[in-house]
Amino acid sequence: MIRYWNPIEEADAIRHQLDRLFDGMLDTDTSTVNWSPAIEVWDQGNALVLKAFLPGVKADDLDIQVTRKSVSLSGQRHAEDLPEDAKRLYSDIRYGQFQRATKLPVEVQNTKVDASFEQGLLTLTLPKVEAEQHKVVKVNLTGESPAIDAADDA
Repeated sequence: MIRYWNPIEEADAIRHQLDRLFDGMLDTDTSTVNWSPAIEVWDQGNALVLKAFLPGVKADDLDIQVTRKSVSLSGQRHAEDLPEDAKRLYSDIRYGQFQRATKLPVEVQNTKVDASFEQGLLTLTLPKVEAEQHKVVKVNLTGESPAIDAADDA
């Protein structure tokens, strides 16, 4: 019998083993946190924008906490009720409680956060504190020691 090496099968087997390994490490207490939503953060000049992908999560099941230096999201995604005669055979969708916290690269005004939640996409606009916004500095040379005037970027 001749057996050929199939790198695709080998890579798939390794991926399954790693999935099982990390599932065991990350879900040590499945009664509290079962999954973590994907997020992205970008700098929009005077504010940071954070988007979290939360399909199937209802707004009532979502808790958002913002400090000056971090954002914490937690909540729960409930499994869809199946008809009495149906049985779920397979699902890649993670249900149950979730939590995601991220440190922000700059401080934000946590009392002025704007939030929207549409079709499972949470968008937070986090205004930066004044000290973190870009400043324009004009340097005047007078004599031997330069004088510096700071003005806000308009």
